[in-house]
Amino acid sequence: MRIKRIAAGILAAAAVLSLSLTLFACGKKSDKTLYIYNWSEYIPQEVYDLFRQETGIEVKETTFEDNEEMLAKLEAQGASRYDLVVPSSYVIGIMKQKGYIQPIEKDKVPNLKNISADALGKNFDPNNEYSLPYMATMTVIAVNVPKLAELGVEIKSLNDLLDPRLEKNLVVVDDQRELISAALKATGQDPDTQDEATILGTLDWLIALKKNVKEFSTNNSKVALETNSVAAGLVFNLDAGLAIFENPDITVIYTTEPCELAMDNFVITAGAKHKDYAQQFIDFVYRPEIYKMILDEFPGVCLNDAAKALLDEDYLANPGATVDSYELGRAHITQDVGDAVEYYDDVYTKMKIN
Repeated sequence: MRIKRIAAGILAAAAVLSLSLTLFACGKKSDKTLYIYNWSEYIPQEVYDLFRQETGIEVKETTFEDNEEMLAKLEAQGASRYDLVVPSSYVIGIMKQKGYIQPIEKDKVPNLKNISADALGKNFDPNNEYSLPYMATMTVIAVNVPKLAELGVEIKSLNDLLDPRLEKNLVVVDDQRELISAALKATGQDPDTQDEATILGTLDWLIALKKNVKEFSTNNSKVALETNSVAAGLVFNLDAGLAIFENPDITVIYTTEPCELAMDNFVITAGAKHKDYAQQFIDFVYRPEIYKMILDEFPGVCLNDAAKALLDEDYLANPGATVDSYELGRAHITQDVGDAVEYYDDVYTKMKIN
């Protein structure tokens, strides 16, 4: 009798456990979330919202300020915490070498057909096996025309940024590769040099530039320009374009040295838990109307031929958004410098603490 009661109890308990597990399984929501690691102010929230409305996939974005910060975080915390990352071209090789990224199934991105052929097949990923283009940014000199005239300064070369009359009157990107490349070009050197002495030799130029810098800012330089806080800036064209929209006194000028061009790309992490979502999102962004929506808010260099036909006059007439085609053609694309990056780190740190 007791045995029967025990058996009955065990059966009842098993039934309750089975019911509980069934209810838990029914109530548990699938993880329809895409985790993106991206530059700040580079994809509007509206795009994420539209993607969620159409697909049911929520996008959670974490942001970084430069490629070096992004790489350091992936090294420290692991790449698999994100599905999709938006690095610049010169770190794609490093990410592949370290095993951070995996091949993209391009057949699942049919809207790749909208991307300009000029943006594909670059030397950092010749077959676009690991990366697909998002947008490009060109580092330009944005100037406040009345303020420069008031100071009596004319900028024709990067070396003119060292003019003492510009003391505390510049905003510059807080990016070691951009600024050291500027110093190398200004002094007639290879902007991708791996020679330690040449790289460290830029320190004097950088210190002279620093005397004129009011603010180092990667993603907020537009504010300094649009509020007349500075006379000029060495900034991303996207920020120059945004400043020009707000302040008609701002324009873009070009120097005898070529501009620096960075192509930003979509890559999928090696441990991505939602690879299909990532590829679905890339394809969504490549739609011409979605890509235009992004450019309307963040006017980078358009790499989507189908979207170009949709661009309005405000974008086309803005010299920050629509960069000069000749200058775009002669711009220098930032390259990977391998282990020499430690020399770049060293000289940039010395400049900052000097």
